[in-house]
Amino acid sequence: MEAEGFLANLDVQFTPGLNVIIGARGTGKTSLIELIRYALNAGAFTADAAAIGNQQALAVLEGGAVTVTVNDSGVQYVITRTSSGHIASSGGRSFPCTVLAQNEVEAVGAQAAGRLHLLDRFRPTREGTGRSLLGLQTEIESLTQELHAAIQEGSLLREQISSLAAVPEELAAAQAEQQSILAASQATEAERSRLLKLQASTETAALEAATIEQAVHASQTLTRTLFAAKGQTEQVLPPASSAKPDVILGPARECLAAIDRHLAAAEKLASQMMGILTEAQHRSAERRHEIDSQGRQLRQLLNSVQAGVGSATRRVAELQEQHGQLIALRKRLSQHTDVFQRLSKQRDGLYEQLDDLRSRIFSERREAADQLNARLLPLVKVSVTRSSSTAEYESAIIEALRGSGLHYNTLARLIVSAVSPLELASWVELGQHIKLANTLDVTPDRAAAIVGALRRSGVSRIVSAGIDDGVTLSLLDGRDYKTSDRLSIGQRCTVVLPVLLGHHGDPLLIDQPEDHLDNAFIASTLVPALRRRTSPDQFIFASHNANIPVLGNADRIIVMDSDGDRGYVRQSGPLDAHEIVQSVTQIMEGGPEAFSARARFYGAQLGPSI
Repeated sequence: MEAEGFLANLDVQFTPGLNVIIGARGTGKTSLIELIRYALNAGAFTADAAAIGNQQALAVLEGGAVTVTVNDSGVQYVITRTSSGHIASSGGRSFPCTVLAQNEVEAVGAQAAGRLHLLDRFRPTREGTGRSLLGLQTEIESLTQELHAAIQEGSLLREQISSLAAVPEELAAAQAEQQSILAASQATEAERSRLLKLQASTETAALEAATIEQAVHASQTLTRTLFAAKGQTEQVLPPASSAKPDVILGPARECLAAIDRHLAAAEKLASQMMGILTEAQHRSAERRHEIDSQGRQLRQLLNSVQAGVGSATRRVAELQEQHGQLIALRKRLSQHTDVFQRLSKQRDGLYEQLDDLRSRIFSERREAADQLNARLLPLVKVSVTRSSSTAEYESAIIEALRGSGLHYNTLARLIVSAVSPLELASWVELGQHIKLANTLDVTPDRAAAIVGALRRSGVSRIVSAGIDDGVTLSLLDGRDYKTSDRLSIGQRCTVVLPVLLGHHGDPLLIDQPEDHLDNAFIASTLVPALRRRTSPDQFIFASHNANIPVLGNADRIIVMDSDGDRGYVRQSGPLDAHEIVQSVTQIMEGGPEAFSARARFYGAQLGPSI
């Protein structure tokens, strides 16, 4: 600890094995455990514990910093975290560590997320699979957002195509009428041929203009994207200091500078492309103007030969221009459909990877549960159910349907129970409300309203929502098992603590594990579990119960004290050291007189049996 806060200048050393922090209330035992959690960014089993622990650590630091030194296979790593949250770690490593606050043990048994977190301590790949899971979910969400944008663009294209749907039929009728009028007129064959060529050029020019306009629109979107990406690079790393070389972030800055150069080059090329397309627009407009001018002159000439020719040919010219636009829109829709299918296929592939990863994680969890059952049965039973935790999926549906006028809470539960996230997203994107109606057993109109509401809001959060496995912890109560969410607080601790102590390797820190436990359980279950610890295990407990350090044969006792303004370590040493025995007796037994009085009482009552 730095020279700030309640535990300023505190220096504590823990040994492998069982370390027990003792002391009167208000001496900083809980604060010490929360500072270690904060420094190692260990997280918590519940959101409430995480928030409370973080607040306590910051309150103790008072603007300072905490440093933890970790010895890993003979190599020391130093991790420092400031009150502003900045973490500096030698070697850039992080270290897994399990920390539970005073009331967090019983909360683990009560909450699904806590039980899942507890079992995951036994998965060797939990960090790597966690990162992979998050990465896949992020990619899937991003692709779904692209699909949503493509759907909106496709809807606009279909509306435009629909508005021009009658053009081919109208054009054919107008051309037939024009042909009839020209046949009855005194127009020469050369004039008729020239007219037909001009009208064909009108349709070609309209198609060209529509194609260029779409390219200009796409180029503008690309330029904006590149500009936004260039702006984002400024937020990736903090400004470099001119005072000293940036050894740690230097290589990253070089990569970022290269990215900036490539983005600048791409932005320049996009600007050049935009200039080319703009020039193409000008040339296309000039050609259309020239064709239109020649068409007007020819129509006037033909109209002087035969009344009605001018209006008939003008109608054909208008419809041919619209027909050119229609052809361009259909081509654009075809390209859009190809993009949509490509994105959908790509997302399906990622979702398949996600499902495979979830299967591997489930297998690891089931294996961990089997190992625990081999050790804990029949008192405690651990079971895992595949993909039964759907709270995030349900929440995403509720959020998407909110404000739609539909009963979103009821519908969300119904959908979650019957439709997978990818299936729902696909049906919404393709407008397949009948499939949803048949699956949910609702009317087609109701299903169409659901699909419409979800399509408007987008399904990116729905398709990427986490669906996790469910973990059940059960305690043998008489002849039957009771699940931990139906147990008393003390019974929950009775279930959770043996599981926590069954994991070897990662340090385990618990604040007052004896809370809600009777001495019989501490002596019969908790203490034997502590005594079964292996050489790499490190337990750090803050406790008021003498049975834990004494019967658990603690390797080190840390005695905390306070002068009212600062908490400090008064003593630290092995359990059998004379001064430690005195402190344990005074603090945890009520003093030598109380200890001796209880010994005389038990001796008198129980006789030689003790």
